[in-house]
Amino acid sequence: MQGDVHYEIVLAPSGRHEVWFSDAVRNELPASVASGVAMDVLRPGAAAEAVALTIDDAGEAWVASARPLDGEGIFVKLRYKLQGEPHEIEIPYVATPK
Repeated sequence: MQGDVHYEIVLAPSGRHEVWFSDAVRNELPASVASGVAMDVLRPGAAAEAVALTIDDAGEAWVASARPLDGEGIFVKLRYKLQGEPHEIEIPYVATPK
């Protein structure tokens, strides 16, 4: 959460990732509330994978396609601007059991 804006990050094993924003009472906000949304996928022993996200056709979420996520020790560093102020968060990726 950044101020009164919540964010939800969906990291799919397939490499399709989504970022959603909502207000203080969890009403969905349009994706355009944020700008410059990007992420780096950090895998052990590999160069960071830079991933640029774009707003989906419905204008609801930021989306990206990247290399599939598998293995242990993966982190995702998300960056975006909200009202012109930069934000950054690092998230560990933990695969769900199959």
